[in-house]
Amino acid sequence: MGNIMRINMSLLNISIESTPLLYTSIGGRGLTSSIIANEVPPTCEPLGQYNKLVIAPGIFSGTNAANSGKLSIGFKSCLTGGIQVSSVGGTAANKIARLGLSAIII
Repeated sequence: MGNIMRINMSLLNISIESTPLLYTSIGGRGLTSSIIANEVPPTCEPLGQYNKLVIAPGIFSGTNAANSGKLSIGFKSCLTGGIQVSSVGGTAANKIARLGLSAIII
């Protein structure tokens, strides 16, 4: 896919980086879970500054494939402390994918 947009709420800045090789062949739920597992410390507070909110379109989003507009949103759960991923359909995933973004990390 394309790039990853990182939004840092502490510094109030946005950066765009190319997708690391580790994440190039996955999207959606797999990508959000991988980023959370690799980049969020397991002992961080779910509502603390080290947790991340990851928004990623599915691997086929932005293409002409039928029913490909699936968007996954991953984070460390406040309830369980594990990785939680929510999914939604619609046009947002296609629009993010057509911008050339693999994920948005807040």
